[in-house]
Amino acid sequence: MQGIGATSLTADAPVSILEVSTGTTGTAASDKQYCLVKVKVDPQVNIWVSLPATAWNGRFRAEGNGVYAGSLQLAPAVDSIRQGFAGVTTDTGHTGFFLSGAFGMESPGKANTQLQIDFAYRSEHLMAVIGKQLVKAFYGSDPVRSYWYGCSTGGRQGLMMAQRYPADYDAILAGAPAIQWDRFQAYQIWPQVAMKADAGGPLSTAKRELATSRAVAACDAADGVTDGVIGDPRLCTYDPTQDAQITQAGCSSTDGTCLAPGEASALQKIWGGARNTAGQLLWPGVERGSDLGALAGTAPFPIPIEQARYWVYFDPNWDWTTLNFTNYEAFFNKNAEMVGPIMATDNPDISAFKKRGGKVIIYHGWADNLIMPQGTVRYYDRVKQTVSAPDDFSRLYMVPGMAHCGGGAGVNEFGQGSSGAVPAEPKRDIFRALMAWSEKGQAPADITASRIVNGAVTRTRPLCPYPQVANYKGAGSTDDAANFVCSAP
Repeated sequence: MQGIGATSLTADAPVSILEVSTGTTGTAASDKQYCLVKVKVDPQVNIWVSLPATAWNGRFRAEGNGVYAGSLQLAPAVDSIRQGFAGVTTDTGHTGFFLSGAFGMESPGKANTQLQIDFAYRSEHLMAVIGKQLVKAFYGSDPVRSYWYGCSTGGRQGLMMAQRYPADYDAILAGAPAIQWDRFQAYQIWPQVAMKADAGGPLSTAKRELATSRAVAACDAADGVTDGVIGDPRLCTYDPTQDAQITQAGCSSTDGTCLAPGEASALQKIWGGARNTAGQLLWPGVERGSDLGALAGTAPFPIPIEQARYWVYFDPNWDWTTLNFTNYEAFFNKNAEMVGPIMATDNPDISAFKKRGGKVIIYHGWADNLIMPQGTVRYYDRVKQTVSAPDDFSRLYMVPGMAHCGGGAGVNEFGQGSSGAVPAEPKRDIFRALMAWSEKGQAPADITASRIVNGAVTRTRPLCPYPQVANYKGAGSTDDAANFVCSAP
């Protein structure tokens, strides 16, 4: 371990080893000691490579980030070490609060293009470049497989690697991928625009929850079971403006048992997606059944504000309240124009990744409250149209009722988060399913997902390869995956 600090590393810019330390993942018998190497690639991309001191499994795993990153996320690397992987993480080339996009602006009126590129794709590529060199120096051999593992920003990063650097990783697990970064962030301010225009301001929590519960009640049984979850919200057309039971003229803004017509109109616009003055869809909305609190709360979600100020207009004083239905389309297009060329990660031609034997699994919760799931479905449909024999290397799993990367009212545990020191079998662990596909050629079919409440499994349900869905066989508990079959919708 002591000699690792003298390793000569190369990249596309000068490289410095800043620190070499040792540690342990904990005190349990399953915990492991590791060597942690901090590396800087100019101008300021920091990379941490975690090397298990013993029982290395011969594999390399890169851990994706969240939102704007900006700091070391040691917990995912620790999880990799416990499972025997050499792990790697990055701050993506800047230091700061994970919700702050201010690094994208060098000065008012001027973009910081280098830091934008470092965040968008260069730092993730450098994780592979630097990480694999340190693995070779430490263990004396190259990894037998290199994996990417991440959700949200981490999902976007993984798919960016498949698109830009197809030789970096052998297999990629990409959850709730933030691939249409420029456009979905522009949508994220749309709920506030709709509420300001139609309802005079934000709706109370009680009103949002009332509308959501009515939507679930209207559409829950469409998939053949009544379980508090909308199976495919694309089929749900519930319209609160037509729900006379709760939408009433004269309903006050403080009455959580009803909606005023303007409040119902705002909710319908939120679900219906961002549109121009001609009613044409600019970007799909959050789905009925998802939690509206983040995007339609009392204050705007911070991420689209950060993007507008520091990536689009380069004006820290830009005010979202200047937006209205008339000028929103110009705002949306400006986001795509300024942010898309660097951040958009929805190129469907990943044939080079497939050609070298790569495998990719994407998953997304249908009740994602931050990143619109229809964007992911649109992208995967384009992949299937662009790349020949797409089922030979790719899968998409849509998860009914799951929120952003986890949580929600449906099943939400299937190995996509921390698998701990002892991961589940591939049938119940989506990352292990990816490994089995990459290393043994065992293509995944359905994955059994669980819902766990207070430590107990209360429901299991199969996740089906898109476009298949889980259909109830007609007998047995609807909380048991064995009573469902994956088939056409």
